[in-house]
Amino acid sequence: MNDTKHKCKENLRHISIRKKTASRICSTQVLYGASFSNCEIDVLINSYIDNYLPSILEELDLKDLDYDLLNSIIKGVCNNILKIDEIISKKLSKNWSIERLSETEKSVLRLATYELLFERKFKKLTIINEYISIIEVFGGSPDFANGILENISKDINEN
Repeated sequence: MNDTKHKCKENLRHISIRKKTASRICSTQVLYGASFSNCEIDVLINSYIDNYLPSILEELDLKDLDYDLLNSIIKGVCNNILKIDEIISKKLSKNWSIERLSETEKSVLRLATYELLFERKFKKLTIINEYISIIEVFGGSPDFANGILENISKDINEN
């Protein structure tokens, strides 16, 4: 009986982690879409949830995601985008500007920077690993993103 309870707890934690990952994936897609639209962010979030979320949840074998995380990181980026872009820009090499980054790279780096420096709910290693995996899935350079995020994370103390 104890073994069954332990397996249930492990599975719940696993699902909780996957919900956070799904929220970060969806946030990346919403921010990417926002870069091509003048709509208010709430309209884009709702449109994404209505039109794309069901297939994402099916693909990830989840019933739902962490809506609080989704909303807080997307809106947090939108509310702090100038400051976030300045932080990212300072970590790029002299030959690069933030304008040269793809919209996918900008979306991922903005979300990760927001979580690292503003949200601070999760360990920095967890945040960096999550977004490195996301950028790799979306066709970006994980090594490039890892270098930028590692440099950004050096400016903070572990939570």
